[in-house]
Amino acid sequence: MLTYIKKVSLQTNFLGLEPKEIDASFNLKKIHHLNDNLEASVSFIARDEESSQIIGLAQIARKLRIRFRNQAEIAISVDKEYWNHHIGSKLIEACIDQAANQWKIDGVYLEVLSDNQRAINLYKKQGFEIVGDLPILLTIDGNNKSGKMMFKNLKKIKV
Repeated sequence: MLTYIKKVSLQTNFLGLEPKEIDASFNLKKIHHLNDNLEASVSFIARDEESSQIIGLAQIARKLRIRFRNQAEIAISVDKEYWNHHIGSKLIEACIDQAANQWKIDGVYLEVLSDNQRAINLYKKQGFEIVGDLPILLTIDGNNKSGKMMFKNLKKIKV
């Protein structure tokens, strides 16, 4: 997973981590599984069928505090070589399924850079709506970049 994140961080400025921050941010000794009642986040990995190499990663996270438990946030990345293969859509669908059917929460948020129209279009196709502007989402090469907050209502899709 670390190799994938390093690779993708060099392909785009749309991630929240600089390549030089990755090793310090991912300490594999800290990764452990919590039972379903305590689980704060779930990650989904897409792999290339032939090479088994990781080609996409998505995470859905929720806060455990009572007043925040009914919403979650999604983060997603796909290796640029695999864009236009519906991998992003499948990863988002897996996150939505986790949120709606396992956690039984009512809404999912995500943040996206304002100039990442490709991602905004993907999220809109998945039912997300822009609900706000973020004057500063990321600072890239010393320049502040604005973002959009997007939201998907899950109340109507619970099974």
